[in-house]
Amino acid sequence: MKELFDLLITKGISPNSYYLLWSIYNGISPQNIKVPLEMRAMMQQGYLDAEGKLTSKGLEIVKSNSSSKINISQDVSDNIDKFLNLFPKGKLPSGKPARVNKRNIEESFKWFNKNYTYDWDTILRATWYYIETYEKANYMYMKNSQYFIRKQNTDKSWDSELANYCEIIINGEDQDDRHHFSDNVV
Repeated sequence: MKELFDLLITKGISPNSYYLLWSIYNGISPQNIKVPLEMRAMMQQGYLDAEGKLTSKGLEIVKSNSSSKINISQDVSDNIDKFLNLFPKGKLPSGKPARVNKRNIEESFKWFNKNYTYDWDTILRATWYYIETYEKANYMYMKNSQYFIRKQNTDKSWDSELANYCEIIINGEDQDDRHHFSDNVV
């Protein structure tokens, strides 16, 4: 880790700027930094082009610290495993498998992280809440793991039920459901 910070000091890059470069390289959305500020700094130093894509100089700096990439990528992989394991095994009433291949889920999360900035805790809580909601109805009309993250509409636009459920978690609306009576009154 010390080698990374020594490298950043010699290149004149802040840890937040490196995090931005790393996030772009890995196709995820950076959290808890001022992205426009860091992007301007990285463009001025030649690490990003005018479109916000990594230049060869930017690629070089990110690839030079591959051990850091492996550790953080392992965290993402572990979180995707947690996400998939929340879904029931087998097929849904629609006939589709509830759990989709991990590679497809990784691609869906790359899209999701480019468009939304939710952290993994929120994503996992939202997923658990979604599945719990449909479990009461024997998973009738529930989307599989991939369509829950993103689904293409007929007009070629994309929707994310996961993003909607993340908002429910952030707004605390999942807590409201616990105050309703669940017993039948005769």
